[in-house]
Amino acid sequence: MIRTNWRKALLVAAGGAWMVLSGCSAGHSNTRVKEEWLARVPEEQLGSVREAQTQRLQANDAIVRADVEIRDAERALEVVRREEAAARLRKEAEEASVKAAEAQGQRDHIREAQASLKAAQGMQGAAKAQVAWREHVVETKKALKKLREREAEVANAELALAEYQALKRSGDVRADGLSEADFNSSVAKARGRLASAQKQVENDRKQERQARAQWENLRNQAQGYGGSGRE
Repeated sequence: MIRTNWRKALLVAAGGAWMVLSGCSAGHSNTRVKEEWLARVPEEQLGSVREAQTQRLQANDAIVRADVEIRDAERALEVVRREEAAARLRKEAEEASVKAAEAQGQRDHIREAQASLKAAQGMQGAAKAQVAWREHVVETKKALKKLREREAEVANAELALAEYQALKRSGDVRADGLSEADFNSSVAKARGRLASAQKQVENDRKQERQARAQWENLRNQAQGYGGSGRE
């Protein structure tokens, strides 16, 4: 009895999944113009389609470029992380020097060691702030890639709409089986996702600017103590 019920449940689930997939396929078919249909449209009527295709190519190229920028930012982050580790080791060495000078009781040596420690502490603080800034740079680059992907989605949706409109203008009756409202809805949804991605980029850029300002402030202080900073 249990096995029979299990089999019935499995059949019901499989049937439900098939219905969902069928529905998705049907919805997708209403927002696609087949290439063989478009091939019958005279070239002189495909101006908007060709322009949309160019926009899509540019959008896809921008995604590739965004990927490269992410990798560059990640490499720069690794460099400053190593520098921060070196600054931390130097600070620890200066702390040991202060303890040694205090053990010797030499006032001049103690003052000199304390001054070196203060400079090392300033350098480490600046180095940590630089790491934080570079981390924000990486996050901004990733947000920019997401933005480029959203732009590509808009370009794809606008291309599909342009293809439909070209097919309709050509008098092809197969355009009657498609829904212009569906094409417009796809464009609107893609633009909505694009707007959200743009807001995320703006937010990440703001945090990046703040982190950079913090690093530059600490770097200038460290240089005042006799340390150094780099960009």
